[in-house]
Amino acid sequence: MSLETVEHALAEFYCNQNVEVHKILLDFQNSVDAWNLVWNMLDTSKPHEIQFFGATTLHIKITKQWLQLKRTDYMLLRDKILDTLIKYYNSTGPSNVINKLCYCLCAYVVRTVPNHWPDAIPQLMETFRNSLSQSSINVSVMILEILMALPDEFGATTLIQTRRNEVRRELQQSSLQVLSIVDSILQSDSLDPIVVHALKCAASWLDIGFDLIKCHQLTDTFISVILNPERSQACVILAIDALKSLCTHPRTSVCEATVFEVLSKVIILSDKLFNLEITEEPNVVVDKLFDLFLGIGDQHFRLIVQGLLNNNTRELCTKFFNLYLTCTNAPGYYPVNENYSEKTFTFWFLLQDDLLSNDAGPDNSLLTIVKPLYVSLTQVLLKKVAYPENLESWTPDERELFRCYRQDISDTFTYCYFILQSEMLDVLLTIYKQVTCDRETAIAQWQTVEACLYAFTAIAEPLQNHDSHPHIKQLMSSLGSLPYEQIDQKAAIAAMDTIGAYYYWMETHPSYLDLIVPLLMMGLHNSNMFSSASIALRDIAKECRQSIAPYNDVILNTSMIALKQVKKPKEELRLMYTIGVILSAMPFPICKPSLDMFINPSLEVVTSILAIEENTEFVKNRSVLQNRIRVLSSLVSAIDQKHTVYHIIETTTPLLHMTAMKYFISSPEDILYAVVCEFLKTIVSKLQEDGSLALNVIIEILMIGFRKSPQPAGMILFKEIVIMFGRQDTYIPLIKSTYEEICMRVKFMFEQVSPTDQFSLSDVMESYLSLQGHIFRKWPFIAVDNPNVDFTFVFKLASEALCANEIFLAKTATFFLTAFISISREKRSLFKVVEDNGQFLVMKIICIIKGDAVKTNLDIMCEVLLMLNKKYSDNLRRWFHDIVTVQNIVLPNVTEDMKSKFFKRVLREKSNKKALQGAVREFSFICRGLIQIDPETES
Repeated sequence: MSLETVEHALAEFYCNQNVEVHKILLDFQNSVDAWNLVWNMLDTSKPHEIQFFGATTLHIKITKQWLQLKRTDYMLLRDKILDTLIKYYNSTGPSNVINKLCYCLCAYVVRTVPNHWPDAIPQLMETFRNSLSQSSINVSVMILEILMALPDEFGATTLIQTRRNEVRRELQQSSLQVLSIVDSILQSDSLDPIVVHALKCAASWLDIGFDLIKCHQLTDTFISVILNPERSQACVILAIDALKSLCTHPRTSVCEATVFEVLSKVIILSDKLFNLEITEEPNVVVDKLFDLFLGIGDQHFRLIVQGLLNNNTRELCTKFFNLYLTCTNAPGYYPVNENYSEKTFTFWFLLQDDLLSNDAGPDNSLLTIVKPLYVSLTQVLLKKVAYPENLESWTPDERELFRCYRQDISDTFTYCYFILQSEMLDVLLTIYKQVTCDRETAIAQWQTVEACLYAFTAIAEPLQNHDSHPHIKQLMSSLGSLPYEQIDQKAAIAAMDTIGAYYYWMETHPSYLDLIVPLLMMGLHNSNMFSSASIALRDIAKECRQSIAPYNDVILNTSMIALKQVKKPKEELRLMYTIGVILSAMPFPICKPSLDMFINPSLEVVTSILAIEENTEFVKNRSVLQNRIRVLSSLVSAIDQKHTVYHIIETTTPLLHMTAMKYFISSPEDILYAVVCEFLKTIVSKLQEDGSLALNVIIEILMIGFRKSPQPAGMILFKEIVIMFGRQDTYIPLIKSTYEEICMRVKFMFEQVSPTDQFSLSDVMESYLSLQGHIFRKWPFIAVDNPNVDFTFVFKLASEALCANEIFLAKTATFFLTAFISISREKRSLFKVVEDNGQFLVMKIICIIKGDAVKTNLDIMCEVLLMLNKKYSDNLRRWFHDIVTVQNIVLPNVTEDMKSKFFKRVLREKSNKKALQGAVREFSFICRGLIQIDPETES
């Protein structure tokens, strides 16, 4: 391809971004000729667009197609990059072209140090000092830009681990020299642009790794920049970032004395963080400073915690803890006025986790020191979790962030409880009593009432594992006196949530149900409280089946009224489930009238819809029919009494059969069929071992819809039937015949679509292979030796599915293939399938390895490869040879020697899945161009 062709294509691409022109440019970037032509494009007389495309192409060649370059050309390439970069800088070329050339040079360094270019970094600095013709300021900027880009390019480059370690060591050897240059620049009276470059360079190199003992003097330098009022905000922010890199690098943890020396200097910056005022928007510098101190807390929290026990460091460490508490207590509301406080939650988690995992128990000295801090933290969190008065004026995004923030505070309340135990309950109950001492106070201070109840709800789960606290009795007793009609609904909802959170407590304190049940019934009549009240009632009913029995009539009667008023389908389903729990605890003769009272309205609606003859009218009511069946399914899912389930089967299956006959449609997405199958699946799970009453009609309904169009819901239902009844001789003939028909109809369905369109039916494919996988793993006798099932089709379908972009489909294919291959040696018919089609499967595996499928499939596919190697090792060796050598399939970026070594390594791994995955992943990344290696070094 000529330079004129590329330049013409580039000009046309900038005009209309034509796809064909884009392909021409990509072909050029992938060609070997590009190595030579880019230098013409980088001529300083060329238009800016051509220069930038040339620099971008050069960077792609070095990072992605290094193997195209001969070793003898390495030095020539280096010299050309250096000459071009110096030429551009001396002529003040476009900044984006210079920047890209800097990254080209750094990419070259990463590829060649230390074997082909020892002492690269000192040589670079010396070269630019001697070659740049402009002022010393520009020389400094140029050197800093290159040095800054080098760690970035190293981090962005994918290398094999041994090579990565080698390059990292080389960079670390130069880090002290680089940081010394940065330090000298920052201590001089350099202009802000130079300081900005120096600070960016420092942060990049500090991330690579350094010796804190030799570099800790940088702390003073960075702090001086931060405290210098003449420096721009950009300089201050970058200095804080660089200081954070210095203080929080993992390697610093080994130098405890030096860490404390650094922290004693850094703490001076905390003066900016106390006595903050509410602002309309978060302060960027304050945000960065909190980031710095929280990063120190995350990295060195154990050191800081232990420092509390040392007289020499206690005062310093106490200052850090007070600072974190100050950050949590940032003035204003998150996220409108501040965004700092949420950053502390990780620290509080790490602190309590460390205290409880490393120390003997609740009486150890560290806990004694830290407990007052957690008391203060609890009080702060109660303030921060409270709702603002003007929440309605916030944007939807702000309200959603605040909701997530409250959830984080809920978790942090739990951490406080782990430390404080009953002391936290004392704090919460004291504040709660203060704001609920009378109706007027509770109404006026509803935010604090809600916050206290929210905190009690948050710690309900850990409280379950401890002895009963008298605080909960006082809390529950007080809930009855809240002015529910006058108080803000958020507080009333929180009361319902609190009742639900302590559902387990009701089992051991049934006398409190006299108070709680009426409150929940009141909640069911209130549209705002309904959701929380119904959740609480559901959980209490499940936990306290015997204790709640005296209230069954009240609950059922109230629920019947509430069902007529409920608007949301999800809430109706939840209440029906609760009703099922209540009915399940009653003997069938007693519960039958109530059961009919709840199911008959739905059955009447279904009957009336089925009576509609006009198709257009039925379509309008189709969603109503689906919802009624969902309601019945929710009721059944909570019932575990055999006679009650049988009664529901008797009353519903005739209507469901009629529904199937009249209204199932020929569509792979028939929602009505899916809803009916879900209901029947629930029924099947309740039948236990006696399916004589319903199994025939259930399978008949299943197959009515499946014959019209195979759907996942039908196969999921059939899988449940196989799980429940697959080993019972009575039902095996029926199950076998149904399995056979399902296989035939799925095969016919896929035969009607082209191979390229098969993945449009991925949900059908996934459920079908899942069914097959379960059968071959647990009940192979259902499938094996069935002459009417084409296992070759199933095997090839699963092989194709291994290459799917959908991760769950690839996993399901693996699930089936490993099960099938593992038993195939024992069954002649299955053995022949693998022997005849194994090479097809291996071809798909190689296609995944060489990059024809997403990377996520690699680890999954290795399970199949491992199973093949266990059961068909000799065949696998032959299949590999035929595909790679005889058919000569192209594996990009690898030599014949590398192929040979890889396949030998694969054939050696017959049990170690992790080792196989590592080998396959590395080889695949080389094929995909994600890892660049030197073939001569590799050999």
